[in-house]
Order: sequence, then structure tokens, then C-alpha cells
Amino acid sequence: MREHYPEGGVEAVRQHLPHRSWHSIHVKAHRLSIHSTRKNGCKASALPTEHLEEAIRLREEERWSFKRIGERFGVAEASACNAVLIALCPRKGFTPAQRDQYGRLTPEGLERVRYALKKGLKGVDIQLRLGVSAACVAEQRRVYNRDLAERGKALLPPPGGGIRYSGVKVSREQRAEVEALYLQGLGVLKIETRTGIAKTTCTRIRAKLVKRLKRKGQCLPGCDINGVRHAQAHSFRHIHASQIEALRTMLLARVPVQRAARLCAIGHCSAIRLRDELAAELAAKGEELRPPILPGRVKQGVYVDPFWPPQGTVQIYAFRQLLEDLPFEEAKARWRRDRAAERKAEAARPKTFEEQLALVATGKAKLATVAPRAHLEPTIAKGLQA
Repeated sequence: MREHYPEGGVEAVRQHLPHRSWHSIHVKAHRLSIHSTRKNGCKASALPTEHLEEAIRLREEERWSFKRIGERFGVAEASACNAVLIALCPRKGFTPAQRDQYGRLTPEGLERVRYALKKGLKGVDIQLRLGVSAACVAEQRRVYNRDLAERGKALLPPPGGGIRYSGVKVSREQRAEVEALYLQGLGVLKIETRTGIAKTTCTRIRAKLVKRLKRKGQCLPGCDINGVRHAQAHSFRHIHASQIEALRTMLLARVPVQRAARLCAIGHCSAIRLRDELAAELAAKGEELRPPILPGRVKQGVYVDPFWPPQGTVQIYAFRQLLEDLPFEEAKARWRRDRAAERKAEAARPKTFEEQLALVATGKAKLATVAPRAHLEPTIAKGLQA
């Protein structure tokens, strides 16, 4: 190695040591502090030209992830990411970082990479703007940080300015925290809210955790061995205990179940199930749930409240989220107050011409007749004087 590596590099050594891999020769030369004067050319793209165009189309038009693209063409996710972003750099109107005849970054290109690192750009944004690989960005970040530390300067800002985004590096402590929450039975969205880690990262941590548990014959709480969830943990979509208590109170007061369900923001089917459970509970005590008092024939719209109950699943789930911190009556009052404020703000908001036409078409607004302006019309007296 000392004889052939300085001039011939790894290829010259492999001719004499065919049983050694390229990586092992390179590592051994690094440990022995043997340097080579040979400069190799830039590594070719992992995707050939015919596959690269299809990969770009899948990324830009079909919005495929790099992992899916890599699986499609049989390459690693990082290789697919590098190939696509480097090819998109000039197509998006960016100027790639300057390189020499061997494909290495020139001092000018290196300065542009360091400037992007100082600006706190994401790694994927640097790849797209300068046409470099992810390994190049990571290596230059390490080298630049080491240089700044030796000179006593402030280190580089974190990628993305510290914003949690999909693809940002997650520490072991954060990964362990996410796994612990999964083992408690929580889902991706709740873990994302509690930890601030991107949803994509949480999903990938879950996939690896499911595989690791499957090898041990274990599974996540509420899921089968393949990670498919069958029982959901606590969620805002579940009926809150205060809603159930309010419904039971109304049923005991002989309010019809459909009306009680609507006033408590509970679905009709769930309300009927809760009514049957209440009736069975009373029957076990030797009591009976009295029949409801029907209101009879009433005028339509008498019991209509414009701000209650919540309409649709989105509003119902939003109201149930308020019940996590407020009692039922306080949450109901706050909901009605917020909806009234929203309606007042919407009424005061200036409408566009298209919105005004839509209001006229639906009958919510009418066209006012313009009164004749007599001061613009010639009078008879002036005509006679003329």
C-alpha cells in the first residue's frame, strides 16, 4: 500500500490486493496517513438518463417521495434524491456550484456552499440551488463548523433556522421519546403535536419500531403484529365524559333522544347506544327509564339556534377539543361566543364583486333601485328661458 497508493490510488492497490474492498483500502490508507496525488473524476449519477427523466416526472408531477422513487428504480433513497435534485438545479433556473475538471468544488463553489450554510438553508434547498449531493452538504457543514470552533467563532445555525421540518436530523433522545409515546398507544398526529417532530419523521420511526417489535413477537398497543391499528387510544374524536353526563341528564329529564343528542353535539347512533346503556343500568337497579315528552307539532325554526350545535364532523371535533380544558357549559358558551364573533366579522368584511353577485344569486342580497337625480336633468323653466 505504501508503494502503490501515493501514485495509483485505490485502483492500483486493488490490483495487488483483489480480496480487499475499496472502502477498506481507503480506511487503511487514512489510518496510516498515506495520501495519494491521483484525482478521480466525479461519480456518475446513480440513475441513467432514461430513468432520470422518469424520476423527475414522478417527483414533479406525481409528487412521489424520494424513497418511493428509489424503490421504483432499485437505488437508495439518498441516491435518488441526489440524482433528481442535481438534475433539477439548472432546470429551476439556479446556477450549479463551480467545479474543476475532476468534478471537485472550486474555491468559488465552496464559498457558495458555505454562504448557504451560514444563511441557515435546509440541506435539500442547498442541494437544489447548488446542485450538490447531501453528503457534500453534510461534509462541508462538519468541516466549516470545525474551522469556526478552532477560530473561536460562532457555529453555523441549524438547518432551516431551527424549524422542525420533514428530513431534519433527529437525536437519539428525541427518537426514544417518540418511541415511548408510540408504546403508550398514541398516534402520529398526537406525537407530532407533543414533540414538535415532523409527521413524516414520526411515521418512519413508527415503521422501524413496528419491524423491531415484530422480530420479537410483540406489537404496538391497539395494533396487530403488522402495525395495523384496531383500537384507538384517547382522541378528540371520542365523545367526552361531560357530553355523556349532559346527555344522561337530558334523558332522565325526558328529553327526546334525538333532540338531546343534537344539543350535546353527539351523533344520533351514539346517543341511542348511550340511551340503551342507561336503560340497562336503570333496569339492573329495578328502575325504568321513563318515556320522553314529545313536543308535539311546533312551528318550524322555533328551537333553531344559529350558533349551536356544531355542524359537521370538523366543528364537532373542534368543540370536543375545547372540552379537554373547559366544562361542558363553559365550552358551549365559548363556542357560541366565538361563532357569533366570526359571523359579525364576516358580515363587516368588504365583499368582492364576485361575492356580491353570489349573494344576489342566492337571494341573500338585493339590487337597490337608483333614485332619479333631478339636479342633473334640465328643468322646464330653464328651457323656457333659453
